[in-house]
Amino acid sequence: MNDALGAVRRVLAHPRYGAPLKVVAAYVLLVEVLLQLLLGKVPILGIGRGEQEIPREIFLHGMVIGSLYALVAMGLILIYRANRVINFAQAQLGSVPAVIALILVAKRGMPYLLAIPIVLIGGALLGAVSEVGLIRRFSNAPRLILTVVTIGLGFLLLILEFYSKQWVGGSLVDTINLQFPTPFQHLSFRMGVKTFTGDHVMAVAVTGAAVAGLSAFFRFTDIGIAVRASAENAERASLLGIPVKRVSTIVWILAATLSAVGVFLRAPLTGLPLTGFVGPTILLYGLAVAVMARMESLPTAFLAGMFVGIVEQATVFSTNRSAYADAAMLVLVLAALLLQRNRLSRALEMGASSWQAVREVRSIPSELRRLPEVVETRRGLLLALGALVVGIPFTLGDANTPNATIVVIYAMIGVSLVILTGWSGQISLGQYAIAGVGAATAGGLAANHGFDFFVTLVAGALAGLVIAVLVGLPALRIQGLFLAVTTLAFAFTVQSLLTRDDLGWLLPASGKLVNRPVLWNRIDLNTDSTIGPFHLSPDAKFFYVCVLFLLLVMGMAHSLRRLRSGRVLLSVRDNGRVAQAFGINLARTRLAAFAASGAIAGLAGALLAYQNQAFADNQFAPEKSIQLFVMAVIGGMGSLPGAVLGAVFIKGIPLLPGLADVQQIELLTSGLGLLVLLNFLPGGLAEGMYRVRDSWLRRVALRNGIHVPSLLADAREPGGDAERDGTPDGVPTGADAAELVDASAEGEPAGVIP
Repeated sequence: MNDALGAVRRVLAHPRYGAPLKVVAAYVLLVEVLLQLLLGKVPILGIGRGEQEIPREIFLHGMVIGSLYALVAMGLILIYRANRVINFAQAQLGSVPAVIALILVAKRGMPYLLAIPIVLIGGALLGAVSEVGLIRRFSNAPRLILTVVTIGLGFLLLILEFYSKQWVGGSLVDTINLQFPTPFQHLSFRMGVKTFTGDHVMAVAVTGAAVAGLSAFFRFTDIGIAVRASAENAERASLLGIPVKRVSTIVWILAATLSAVGVFLRAPLTGLPLTGFVGPTILLYGLAVAVMARMESLPTAFLAGMFVGIVEQATVFSTNRSAYADAAMLVLVLAALLLQRNRLSRALEMGASSWQAVREVRSIPSELRRLPEVVETRRGLLLALGALVVGIPFTLGDANTPNATIVVIYAMIGVSLVILTGWSGQISLGQYAIAGVGAATAGGLAANHGFDFFVTLVAGALAGLVIAVLVGLPALRIQGLFLAVTTLAFAFTVQSLLTRDDLGWLLPASGKLVNRPVLWNRIDLNTDSTIGPFHLSPDAKFFYVCVLFLLLVMGMAHSLRRLRSGRVLLSVRDNGRVAQAFGINLARTRLAAFAASGAIAGLAGALLAYQNQAFADNQFAPEKSIQLFVMAVIGGMGSLPGAVLGAVFIKGIPLLPGLADVQQIELLTSGLGLLVLLNFLPGGLAEGMYRVRDSWLRRVALRNGIHVPSLLADAREPGGDAERDGTPDGVPTGADAAELVDASAEGEPAGVIP
């Protein structure tokens, strides 16, 4: 038996015939064996049509759709191999030129063949502009920053896609009667319940040609060999004279073009959602395919794409709901990552240290903390901030106070991300989904069963805790970039499950409101109140309740950071192996971080249910989870005040007068705002705030003759006050500096704060 297996391995490893034989073997296994198993009376996900057989033509249709997902996955693989990041804007890079071309075909009567150059040239130009204008600027940045840049790029492309539909197609229309005539539609044949056309054949043919062409490109051309060399080791390739930057641009051009072709060929088969966005869902399926292909093999991506398409179409046929197919992707992603952990561990270790891009916030040095001017300034700032918060409902009015409450709830979710990502180093793109579980739990208990307000909040927090721990279990074996993929798939899964009719026992019943409570039988949050000359609306009172919970959550997180538990989290984030050598349990620490962050997110979701007083199944879209992660980065991932600053930036700016389209403004602040901010303040808005504080503290130290070396070291850092002004701001020179040096030599306290 061992000899036979060895012979098979040697044949499959043949440099010339191994790859075609693998394709044939995988085809036989996928189509003949797997289809025969699934064609038995096997219900999908335990729901839907039960014992009804799934026709073979459904699987064939899934293979066609899946081959187009493989094109998106190939682009993901190319960029990952070249830049070692997952491009979360991959699907959007292709959707913008493809959507423009499709609308020209459907609404402007452009011939299909004339639209193809728009797709190819548009995708290539968009990929080149994205790489040269954005990615190249962050080529030396940590991978976390570069990955976040791709997220911001995705949000910018969402805006471009939205407006391109209006510019090219005029008013947005439903897609029911929207047709995409192609030259291949007349070549049709029917198989069972499904009609196949030449578009199906063209999709598979183009994908196969792309696989063959790319394989030949990487094997036989100089630039293809250069791409492979750069992917293995960019620094070594640069030393050998390979133009690494030019190679990166070519890779992005190829990746964007592949996505554009995939979206363009998919529309005649599945339609085009003009009232939504094309990219996010396609991104999920592309990520699933790329992960199954180990982020390296293009032929494997082709086969994995067909398998993913089969699972999608079989799930849709079995359940009559396309949303459940998103939930199936979570299972596929988890299985692929866990089974391939040993293959991916090397890539994870190579970039482990580059994830420490979170800048720690130092407290005020002890030598300055008790100075009268420092104490009075802190007290004055706190009083001014308190007055500002108290006056928000009176300044914004009843119409905008609910939006201010959303800012507060977003800030709570931002605090949970600071604990999970900023302090423990676990990347989560599904935090808003955890808040959705908390909202469903608390809202259902309140609306359906009349539970007490505080009981529902505790239940929502516990639900968030349990779900977060379950999501965190794969984090014991999956780290970094791939954990982000898992949590994103989880966000899609939660959105799918919250639309299920058989969860009526959990979700608020249709027509039932989540009424706000009467606290301690004295404070009615449903009626107006008058306190002296001030009138408080129900929304204003609930705003103050949410502010109190935000302060409670921030206080708890601050205590966690100051205790040993906080230091353990940071040690695990910075170097898990060293922390483990000192007796720290990595699994327990990571799960504890997920539990704490999940409880806070669940509590925020419970408050959100009372704020909205109704539950909408489309409220917790995966895009919101990504946006909240961006919010935490903008504010400052390592700072609790940064969570508040990020929420104000993302959700508060759209409240300014004269800004009509709130959704588009939010996407703009998440996209363009993020990219601009990362250029100047990689540590977020909190970094800018603490720069101003430290600059003022240096002046205070100079006036009082106190030497604080830590502040002087900050002034000499690149980008600090010293570099801008030529002389460090607040750094003594000449005789003053000599006196301070002598004082330090005589034993005066140096004031170094770790």
